[in-house]
Amino acid sequence: GINLVDEVHPGEQTIKLKASNSHKGPYEFEKIQHVQEFLEHEGPIWCMKFSSCGRLLATAGQDRVLRIWVLRDAFQFFQDIKTKYDSEKVSPTPSQESLVSKHSIENSCNNSNTNNNQEYMNQEDSDDETKSIFMPKPLCKYKGHTSDLLDVSWSKNYFILSSSMDKTVRLWHISRKECLCCF
Repeated sequence: GINLVDEVHPGEQTIKLKASNSHKGPYEFEKIQHVQEFLEHEGPIWCMKFSSCGRLLATAGQDRVLRIWVLRDAFQFFQDIKTKYDSEKVSPTPSQESLVSKHSIENSCNNSNTNNNQEYMNQEDSDDETKSIFMPKPLCKYKGHTSDLLDVSWSKNYFILSSSMDKTVRLWHISRKECLCCF
């Protein structure tokens, strides 16, 4: 199994907040600011979910692509995870190989080679990008579903389930470029 240690903010306490169920709204927010837009998707985004650590955001929708966004200050940590497992050339088990979509391998994680990593890191910061919370491009893109994605779910160790109108659920991991399993 994959055992990951959180080293982005060692020793810091993570504070989790949950909206109260006793107040159904409408909610009033003060000092709302437009900080960042995700322009990668074509068509509506039907689902957005944060990872349990709060530093990754999965977005999915009509364009059938699952995108994983990373906070700017956590980029290097998650890029190192991808690089580590990529260099080990971990491959699926034979039973999983038949389930791995060739399409998902060819069009999966961005920035899997060094040249792309440098380009990703050296992007000039515009005024909008300097105040943005997430990196301007997704850490990973996963393709394989043949219809709209409706929901995603994270595990604590960065596995992701995506469900689609194509009546399938796919299992992914941020360290891997391909679908691990299709249900």
